[in-house]
Amino acid sequence: MTAAEAERIGLISELVPEADLDTSVYGLAERLAAGPLKAMRWTKVAANLPLNALFHAHFVAVAHESMSNLNADHQEAVAAFREKRKPAFTGR
Repeated sequence: MTAAEAERIGLISELVPEADLDTSVYGLAERLAAGPLKAMRWTKVAANLPLNALFHAHFVAVAHESMSNLNADHQEAVAAFREKRKPAFTGR
């Protein structure tokens, strides 16, 4: 995808020539710094809440899967797979 196409579909908000990039970035930074900082902070926090919730949900799931990999039944499953036999699970 080209930069022009990304701008056209709204993936990026502004397209500037490489020579003007630093000036454009600093201009944006100055406009943001002159804005209502607390309002922008809390808007950013609010916008990130769903992403944080999603991260934590996946993190907990991965943690449980990792704990599952430490039990005797998991070790038996791996051994049975390698030995091409039916596993004998014990619930431990």
